[in-house]
Amino acid sequence: MIAGVFASALACSKKTPEPTAGAKAALPPAAVAAAAAIGGDGRLDPNDPKHGTRRLIGLDTPVYVDGKQIAVLRAGEIPALTPIELEGGGRRYKIYDYVKGIGVAPESIKSIHLHGNSDRIASLEGSELRKEKDRFQFSFISGDTGTPLQKWDTDNLKNEFVIHEIRRVTIYVNKPSPAIHPQRQCHVGADGKCSDEIPYADGMTAKGTRVYVDGKMVGFVKRRNVGDDMLASARAADPSETKYSLAKLVASMGVDAAAAGTVEIMAGDDVIARATGDELAALAPRTTFTLPRHNHGKLKLLVPAELQAKGPGVTDREALVSAVLFYEATAPVTKRDLVTISEDTDLSVQLAAIDDARGRLGRGEQQ
Repeated sequence: MIAGVFASALACSKKTPEPTAGAKAALPPAAVAAAAAIGGDGRLDPNDPKHGTRRLIGLDTPVYVDGKQIAVLRAGEIPALTPIELEGGGRRYKIYDYVKGIGVAPESIKSIHLHGNSDRIASLEGSELRKEKDRFQFSFISGDTGTPLQKWDTDNLKNEFVIHEIRRVTIYVNKPSPAIHPQRQCHVGADGKCSDEIPYADGMTAKGTRVYVDGKMVGFVKRRNVGDDMLASARAADPSETKYSLAKLVASMGVDAAAAGTVEIMAGDDVIARATGDELAALAPRTTFTLPRHNHGKLKLLVPAELQAKGPGVTDREALVSAVLFYEATAPVTKRDLVTISEDTDLSVQLAAIDDARGRLGRGEQQ
């Protein structure tokens, strides 16, 4: 009972404790992310399958402005931010720098709502953010991967509630800020209950492979928007085996691949390929992708060996890709190591688990 009371108090505390220095993970980031998503301490919890599967489903933290998704807050997709280095090797980032990096002018923000578990909401007024730019910070649960965490003291703020784990972010610029219930700390629906609906939502969710230029999401893959003008060869009898051109895909989003100083290809929070824009353009005929069924719009990219981590026997390999990052006017601040494409970086495993989790939750089953 004492342990339960303590855990409950921690989940909704007013203060955010300082992090302890964590040991370096033995698993690659993508594998650690899946584990961190299932258990708050980064470990699988076989005794609480529903809690674990909900965490796995919510691994990507969507960011909305006035109901439109403009980014995903995860370590592999943040813009070129200068981290705050902590003693022990941890890193934090400033909320002010982050919103600016994804293309939202801090001066225009009315408020930022940070949604946690059980639909509870912490929030910042735009005036508070602008007044104390250095105060409001976030980190990731496993250092360079995993769920983002709220990291600031809330004393003397309009809303002193802390959520700890950030499941989604809603920013209000042109739309009025929705009211947060002062006791239940949530948005209340028409039925009087806490609602998980995104205010002003346009119904579009960036589940497919996302494309960023200098930190700003310029588009994401939707199967219905990948057409014949992007074909790399004749259509296959099986639509899931039809090959398309990555260069033509990003061009449809207004991206000139050759203009980038650096391009990073991501599988979760792992960098599985890196190139200059010229290198990617030169390899365009070999850089093709397919759209496998049941992969939420994630493209399976054939990655040329020249762009992968160096090693014996490296050949062109397929990988399921979560994001492609183009750096034109900016450059990556942190030099991330290339991770060898392998089963550990295969997002298909995580997506299959998500599908299974959704089914189990829908049926109310235990594992």
